[in-house]
Amino acid sequence: MNKHISLYLDVWRFGAALVVFLSHVASQKISNGLFWQTKHYDQTAVMIFFVMSGFVISYISSTKETELKDYSIARVSRLYSVVVPALLITFIADSIGYSINPEFYTEGPWPFETDSYLLTYFLSFLMIQNVWDLGLNPGINQPFWSLTFEWIYYIAFAAVFYFKSNWKYAWLALILVLAGPTIVALFPIWLLGYYLYRVMSNNARQTNSLLSVLISFSAVVAMVLVGPEIRKIEFSSSLIARKEVYGDYFDAIMFCIHLYFAPSILHYGGYILERYASAIRKVAACTFALYLFHRPLIQLIAAITPTDLEDSFYRLSLLLIPLLIVFTVGYWSEKQKSNLKNILNDLCTKFVGKVK
Repeated sequence: MNKHISLYLDVWRFGAALVVFLSHVASQKISNGLFWQTKHYDQTAVMIFFVMSGFVISYISSTKETELKDYSIARVSRLYSVVVPALLITFIADSIGYSINPEFYTEGPWPFETDSYLLTYFLSFLMIQNVWDLGLNPGINQPFWSLTFEWIYYIAFAAVFYFKSNWKYAWLALILVLAGPTIVALFPIWLLGYYLYRVMSNNARQTNSLLSVLISFSAVVAMVLVGPEIRKIEFSSSLIARKEVYGDYFDAIMFCIHLYFAPSILHYGGYILERYASAIRKVAACTFALYLFHRPLIQLIAAITPTDLEDSFYRLSLLLIPLLIVFTVGYWSEKQKSNLKNILNDLCTKFVGKVK
């Protein structure tokens, strides 16, 4: 993948996670609406994640992970290196916060499961807590909802891409049936990212015209200005629980248009990304941790801090404490990805050896 595109995706990845983080800080009950503007774009950020996920999988499956074993080990190590610490942080933070201020958890506008506590963690560990709209996310950590979608998309893609038998379509159908209609409804958004990379890689000689720059920027402007209005149009279906499907697809299409023409922007401004490449890579490495760590942390801070919601020190703590944990524990978690990958590779080698 072109270095400038790779760095540009890193900027978007972390930026999208930051929007989700700030949109949760913006809760009236937590900060009295600090950064309220970001609340319009938290779901947009997740659609950006889905598109980029498909885009990156398209790249690595055609270059680095051409075998099912390599793909599977990479995906499992990528997810679980952060999912396990995220579940531990959620359990610890929720336990402390709930013991001190239970009403803040049970009477807030956010779902907090108390009857099936262990079940939510078990299903979330397996990343199937939202199949068929179960909604059994761990504790207060609602951002976990999208993990089931990603996990299913990874598995569905593997079934079609890596299996050569005609049975692969039967496996795909079974996977999608087990996932449920809501997850299936957003699968084309992930596939948009997958095919976008294919189109861009087959059309490497794009013209770097100012018109392309204008189109690329216009797509982002449309996503920012028009996207929230599209999201107000409710999607109604007895099978699909998600109500913002029209907005989801609008944002995904606009982001794809932006990315398709982004090389023209990078032709003129890519040197800026290259100048700060090291810093961008380090910050972007903590994107997944920021997405999965922040929610229980800001809830805990708010639950144990009896103060004015507009107090400057309190608001600063809502921002800095989660970020500090993300860039320490999260950075450590990312480092474990390679260790986990090595362990899984060794296990696969030993298993294959025993079978032979």
